[in-house]
Amino acid sequence: MSNWRHAFLAIIALVPLSAAADVKVDDLPENTVWYLHVDFEKLRGTESGKVLSRWIQWEVYDEINEELGVDLNKEVNQFTAFSDTSNGAVMLIDGPVSAATIDTVMTMIREEEPVEVRRHGKQEYFHVGDEERTGRSGNDPFDDLEDSAYFSFAIDGRILITGSEANMQSLLDNGGRVPGARSHDGALLVLSANQSIVQAGIHPEGLVDDDDDDDWESNIVRNTKQAALLVADESGQLAIEAQLESTDPTIAQSIAGIVNGLIGLQAFNSELGPEIQSLIRNTKVEVFENVLSINTVVDPELVLNILEH
Repeated sequence: MSNWRHAFLAIIALVPLSAAADVKVDDLPENTVWYLHVDFEKLRGTESGKVLSRWIQWEVYDEINEELGVDLNKEVNQFTAFSDTSNGAVMLIDGPVSAATIDTVMTMIREEEPVEVRRHGKQEYFHVGDEERTGRSGNDPFDDLEDSAYFSFAIDGRILITGSEANMQSLLDNGGRVPGARSHDGALLVLSANQSIVQAGIHPEGLVDDDDDDDWESNIVRNTKQAALLVADESGQLAIEAQLESTDPTIAQSIAGIVNGLIGLQAFNSELGPEIQSLIRNTKVEVFENVLSINTVVDPELVLNILEH
């Protein structure tokens, strides 16, 4: 991975842990393969989120601040990423990112790669890498940013990063917003709540290479149309919901049976601590036609304890 890409990803290094407004179907292109939205304001401002924020501060923010002199805790409010089948990955970083931070990131990039300045109308954007190698070639969701990327600071309060020039110009035309497709056949599941911290969804088949015999070719994934995840604050606890839409109701029922069986086996395991036992007992599994739903409520201190060990 080239170092200029490290500079981009340094800003969002904390994403796997974790909406001002939630993501909605209208906010995503029609052929979206996956999406991820993290609301860092909610993470910092909700009772359960504050617990996780402590760990993020120790493990991520402090290190980035030491290396780059950038305090992400003050400068990043929301992060949204998605990819569609036509134009590849897009990353949107929202917040009061300072001119000093932008200068730091640009300096890091220029130390490793030539930066080409381009214009679209009156707006400026930049390109790094080899355009001839643009395009997703594997299962890494950011593959198309590996060799070529476009980025812009032209929209106030929003950093734009894309794998295609067409996406960049479209975003600039729309004030940094995505021209969503509204409700349509095959639209991804989008879960939301009053205090959403994380939203994510995926069409597994959109990331599978039919000629590549890897873990994606498991029977469950092969029979999954799409899946979605939601993490939200609920009275100081972390409420987690996952939904999976299968190709056949019998698949959803089978998966539910497996999950319920595992829960039943572990619910009274004396070797597990009371917090884990409570988590297991609070996990609910439901099936409606071909949609499997799994819901649970987790003490954030338990999550913090797992992360620290």
